Amino acid sequence: MAASENDPTARPEGLDILAEENSGVEVSDRPTGSRRLGLVTLLLSLGLLLLDGIAVALLAADLVTPAATIALVTMLASIVVGVIALVAVVLRRGRVPAVAAVLLSVLSNPFVLVFLLARVLPGF
Repeated sequence: MAASENDPTARPEGLDILAEENSGVEVSDRPTGSRRLGLVTLLLSLGLLLLDGIAVALLAADLVTPAATIALVTMLASIVVGVIALVAVVLRRGRVPAVAAVLLSVLSNPFVLVFLLARVLPGF
């Protein structure tokens, strides 16, 4: 058994091209990401939270049909906005606002919001 087979610092023969210092691709050559996607998802999640509040207010006023319609729209849209915000987090396109958008999109889901309101306000 050769000593090079047991050497953990030995490099495989075919992968030397990947280890070159001047391979032509620099880390700084990457285009900088725009923060716009994270900000847009944050604004959309705030809008969905507002719509969810309107749905709860309509439900309190015994207008069940419009409240259910708005709640259904916000539920579906919150899933879409949450997925887009996760993509923005992964792509580093406005990471901090996108994380806030993920949290707000979870909160703007009507089932989550009603559950939390029932926990905080027992008479709800």
